[in-house]
Amino acid sequence: MSAHLGTHADAPSHVLRDGKAIGAVSLHPFIGPARVVALAGIGEVGPDSLPAKSIGVPRVLFRTDGKVFLSPLAAVRLAEKGAILVGTDADSVDPEDAEDLPVHRTLLSRRVALLEGLRLGHVEPGDYGLLAAPLAFEALDASPVRAVLIRTVAERKPLRDR
Repeated sequence: MSAHLGTHADAPSHVLRDGKAIGAVSLHPFIGPARVVALAGIGEVGPDSLPAKSIGVPRVLFRTDGKVFLSPLAAVRLAEKGAILVGTDADSVDPEDAEDLPVHRTLLSRRVALLEGLRLGHVEPGDYGLLAAPLAFEALDASPVRAVLIRTVAERKPLRDR
């Protein structure tokens, strides 16, 4: 089984010659406040098409219904504006036919962690706590992840309204 199936975290060694294996990456990007942002449409999203709510947050998770991927320039914009983790419900942040994985390279070379294959179809856009620690495989370039989103107390609805 490939470590790139289902929800998973990619290590820098997936695309970078001297990149760290998944067991050597910091867990810090995978645990903490995160924002789920709906990214509608089909195809590539460039830097000027990124939703404003996705800019300037440390961890952004894109709910795309698996039909949208980022451009390398959009990845640069996210990194420059402070992203330490980018996630998607798509199989990849790159298009299916991208052999050299330019968005992977852009993010991972800028020390931005990457989550792919998230299950976000039932998740409303908004702010959450994220727990998505990869396993400490010493030599692998990815790890399966069980991603958990926790609504902040201030945003929870009363039980009678659910």
